[in-house]
Amino acid sequence: MPTCAEVLARTLRDAGVTRMFGLPGGEILDFIDAARRCGIEFLLTRHEATASLMADVTGQIQRRPGVCVSTLGPGAVNMTLGVANAYLDRSPLIAITATMARDAAPYATHQNLDLNAVYRPLTKETITLDGEDTAAKVRHAVRLTVTPRMGPVHIALPSDVARTADRDCGRIPAMDLTPPLAGAATREAVERVAAYISAARRPILILGLDLNPRTDVAAVRTLVDRFDVPSFVTPKAKGVLSEDHPRYCGVCAGVAGDPLIVAFLEQSDLLIGVGFEPVESDKLWHRTLKLVSIGPVSIASGAYRPEAEAVGDVTSTIAALLERRVGPFDWRGEEIDRYRQDLARVLRPASAPRGLSGYALTRRLRAMFPRDTILTTDVGSIKLITSQAWSSYEPLTFFESNGLSSMSYAFPAAMAARLQFPDRPVLCTIGDGGFSMTFADLETCVRERLHFITVVYNDSALSLIDVAQQKRGQPTYGVRYGSVDFAAASAGLGAWARRVDTLEALDAAIGEGRQIDRPVVIDAIVDPAEYLAHISPLPEGPRARS
Repeated sequence: MPTCAEVLARTLRDAGVTRMFGLPGGEILDFIDAARRCGIEFLLTRHEATASLMADVTGQIQRRPGVCVSTLGPGAVNMTLGVANAYLDRSPLIAITATMARDAAPYATHQNLDLNAVYRPLTKETITLDGEDTAAKVRHAVRLTVTPRMGPVHIALPSDVARTADRDCGRIPAMDLTPPLAGAATREAVERVAAYISAARRPILILGLDLNPRTDVAAVRTLVDRFDVPSFVTPKAKGVLSEDHPRYCGVCAGVAGDPLIVAFLEQSDLLIGVGFEPVESDKLWHRTLKLVSIGPVSIASGAYRPEAEAVGDVTSTIAALLERRVGPFDWRGEEIDRYRQDLARVLRPASAPRGLSGYALTRRLRAMFPRDTILTTDVGSIKLITSQAWSSYEPLTFFESNGLSSMSYAFPAAMAARLQFPDRPVLCTIGDGGFSMTFADLETCVRERLHFITVVYNDSALSLIDVAQQKRGQPTYGVRYGSVDFAAASAGLGAWARRVDTLEALDAAIGEGRQIDRPVVIDAIVDPAEYLAHISPLPEGPRARS
């Protein structure tokens, strides 16, 4: 009879899992070996957080669970970062940890944590395998990860249970791995949303992470064309609407120019959320402004309720709305143009920087890379600027941690993207703080031949927090790092690396680096002075109000 570990591995393989990420420990070796024998690759990372973030992004791209693996105790705790990120970025993921042997658990305290309790707040469900009905339990876990709203599940495997013969007791019914399709929104719900839209004169569209990038894009783009109103995306929805569309107005939800954007949203008499999920907004404009929602899942949460919502298949809801006569609306082209000019003035540096401007650096990278480039970006000041300054044209080409907003996300995300898109250019943009947290896994990229370009926006500081201190009139304290030559350090781990402080030097390094058959790291010395303007309103107030 197969062991519990073997049944777990085979069920994952049958669900389409071909690779998992992690660090082994003695207590999880039986499962890792069972996975090897049934054809699932194990990719060794330098830190469990890297493994879980890679699984998160793999799940986002595949829309079936990415898998990360750790031992018990410290390994399991380290792995929670990417699991929490998957929980708030709504990614399908399965986190498998060893746990204390059942026979030892009543007596042992060494490394003995209640991992179900640790993972419960971060997951849709946490399961401890007991050697009975393992296949049914794992199939349930897989299905749960991809059932909207998608998210992670934790599976704990006691080290002694892993080696015992598995028993099919038939207590859990067999389950289809495919989640049920979202039904159409009710006619009454569509009518309520349509009534709000018909009464609006100045609506704005907000496109968000609940949209399915594989099935909803055509309908969403038709809706934007027909409504012909200002349209924003949240960071996780970048590319759903091509950013060269005439009604594309930028990224909302806590990035560069946010005060100006919120002021522009306030000129609307109705926000129409299409797949918008409030987890992406770091402010409460979705509560203070009138908003109706079209999405596969309700966005009501806690005390928050939208004005109306049509919950169901997004494409069919859009089709039903477009059968009704709505519009034309009162937005004027020159009004939108003035807003765009104001946003551009906020983003561009007002004076010559002492080093590279983050905005100019991002725009130059966009110009140098093909239209279909996959960009992964990190958190902090770099998130604010790359979210706005990097243009995306198709879904699944931009990856950023937003619900959790975790530093160190971008580099593991690029590693996962390289595996999923082996024939596409992949670019990682990351701050010096985030790169320091995940730097060791550059060796993983060298070992596993994961070749992509990383550009480190190096200002030797936690510059976003530094700006926050300045705005509060506090002294700079606890936010400045020492200088690190990331080019020299990266070369020590086997990467091809250069340090640049001008756009001309950047051009040369990118040109040469794109011909190199190994990981490339470009240490770009950035002046953080412009970041203060990115989170401040225009001094004279938004011209778009006039």
